Amino acid sequence: MPTPPSVGVLARLSLGVVLVSATVGACGATPRAEPLARYVAVHNTLAAMGMSQVGPVQRGALSEGRDTKLTVDLPLGCSTLVTLGSDGARDLDVELQDSAGKALGHDTTNDVEAVVSVCVEQAGKHTLVVKMSKGSGEFMSAVWSGGERGGRGPSGAGSAAAQASGGGTCESPAALGPGVTIGSTAHGEANFEGTCGTSSAKEIVYRLEVPTRQHVSIEVDPRFDAVLYIRKECTEPGSEVACNDDVQGRPSSGRNNMRPSKVDTVLEAGAYFVFVDGYEEAEGTFRVTVTSREVPTIAQACQRALPLAAGSQLSGSTQTSFDHAHATCGEEAKGADVVYRLDVAQRSRVRVTEHSDFSPVVHVRKRCAEADTEVGCSSDSIESEDAAFVNVLDPGQYAVFADATSPEKGGRFTLRAEVGAEAGSGVAGDGCGDAAPIASSQNAMIDGDTFLARDDLAAKCGSPGGADVVYRVDIAKRSRLRARIVGQEGSHVLALARSCADASTQLACGTTLDQVVQPGTYFLIVDARDAKSFGKFRLELKTGEVGPQEGACKTPPELRSGQTTSGTTAGAGDKFTISCAGPQQGQASPDRMYKIVVARRSRIKLELATPTWDGVLALRRTCLDQGGAPRGSEFQCNNDSGDEHHAKIETTVEAGTYFVHVDGHQSGNQGPFTLLYSATPLTR
Repeated sequence: MPTPPSVGVLARLSLGVVLVSATVGACGATPRAEPLARYVAVHNTLAAMGMSQVGPVQRGALSEGRDTKLTVDLPLGCSTLVTLGSDGARDLDVELQDSAGKALGHDTTNDVEAVVSVCVEQAGKHTLVVKMSKGSGEFMSAVWSGGERGGRGPSGAGSAAAQASGGGTCESPAALGPGVTIGSTAHGEANFEGTCGTSSAKEIVYRLEVPTRQHVSIEVDPRFDAVLYIRKECTEPGSEVACNDDVQGRPSSGRNNMRPSKVDTVLEAGAYFVFVDGYEEAEGTFRVTVTSREVPTIAQACQRALPLAAGSQLSGSTQTSFDHAHATCGEEAKGADVVYRLDVAQRSRVRVTEHSDFSPVVHVRKRCAEADTEVGCSSDSIESEDAAFVNVLDPGQYAVFADATSPEKGGRFTLRAEVGAEAGSGVAGDGCGDAAPIASSQNAMIDGDTFLARDDLAAKCGSPGGADVVYRVDIAKRSRLRARIVGQEGSHVLALARSCADASTQLACGTTLDQVVQPGTYFLIVDARDAKSFGKFRLELKTGEVGPQEGACKTPPELRSGQTTSGTTAGAGDKFTISCAGPQQGQASPDRMYKIVVARRSRIKLELATPTWDGVLALRRTCLDQGGAPRGSEFQCNNDSGDEHHAKIETTVEAGTYFVHVDGHQSGNQGPFTLLYSATPLTR
């Protein structure tokens, strides 16, 4: 498909013609000699380039803010539409639309002339919207087509834009600026590829001049599978600034339903090289749309910081903001951010929570514009939509950034600030006397919060000063108790004790607990790891009797060397956990237990086949889970041996009795199996 002369060509002509976006209102008056004289200059110059005027010159007049629509007949191929304003006009904007009202191109400059260059694959009527954005007066508009542009389609010497303002290579890049540019990779060179897409295809290289620090959006709408990337140094892959293969969820307007590529990034002042490439060997025509806006400095953003009062909740959006600051968490917080100002009157516990439907990051600085004064950063909380900063802050003013993990993440958010006494003011379950009860038969998911809790107890594996809450668990029968923190603000540890206030009775301490306990009352302590690590937490607690284990271990069937045993786990019940069957909290498949008796030191082999399900095999020293270390009895485990339907253990053991555990991976894996056992005595 042919391509139009670039904006750079028109700008370099002595016509004073530059790109502008446009609209216009009323029609009527005869244009003055001044626009007519400029029209003659444009006509003569374009005619000298081999272009010819198509259709009549259309004229009109508009007052400021008014627009009008002109019908233009465009021939097949590429056309250039020029609109000129009179002395009273200060800013003409134009936009070309197809028969369905879709914008094909627009002018983005602020001037009394407006130019749009487009290529169409079907001749017909289009609409040119002309607007008098500033000023008032007459205008005239005309269409030119044709000219010597290196061929009428992909067989030519490259895109017209590349030919008009450069060859589209690193040695001679084509000019690129705000507005719409149409081109083709068909006659580019295959020298480079971006980091986001494998390519042996031809690329067209543009040079983009950025006069000041700006947020630049570049979108490629291709008729092939395109890759878009930007470099600071044209031939240096390591200088890549951004790369995008496909914009997810946005089909191209091309025939093959290809997806657009788009880069949204902040660029410092300078020259950049923009590559329009093809994925693998793809090539074809494309339209590039460039928009930009100046980015305020971090100092300017800090000066405009909004107040965030303790106890308040504010709503905001990052959609019109910029990436002012990065952070030490949340993938460096490279999304757009909004800055707030938080005043802390005295040394206090502080929590700031950002809630959004994207990936939030909240970070806090002592001095807004200085990255090395960051006092904390968080991209986590107990809910996936939240990020919560918690810390103890000295009196003063702080900068709070409501941020996101990446430029693709952003949108509306709420921000809430809480300030509490440094030592805590107390909460329910803060001490042994009001420990919250939990039914021992319950598989519970418990949400708690140590933000206002005092430091009444101390977990052995924690540090002094951490806020804590305590729960009471009553165990009626010998049971296995498992607890773990599945989500939290700050950092907490768990401790299980027989006596609440006596640390010497703590049976276990850590971020997870797995303990076989006798009947009685126990205390489960949730303790902040240190004085600054308080906050919300989510605790998963599971308790269950070990009676079914005892029944399974009372008389387990014995395996004989050289014999294959057939069985099924269906209906057997889930009595044991196993180390290689995935996360413990997800294990819920029924199991079987066998024993083997080894008369002397031997090399043993166990081979499990589960034709219709994913089986798991373990070798244990004792059948029952051991108190204090339920998995301590296991010393070999295998999930997949070749595939998910086979498991194998081969090891050397001393004389003695061992137990063989047949289980399913995670939940729902059960059914028939065969188990082959062989033992070969060893000579010392």
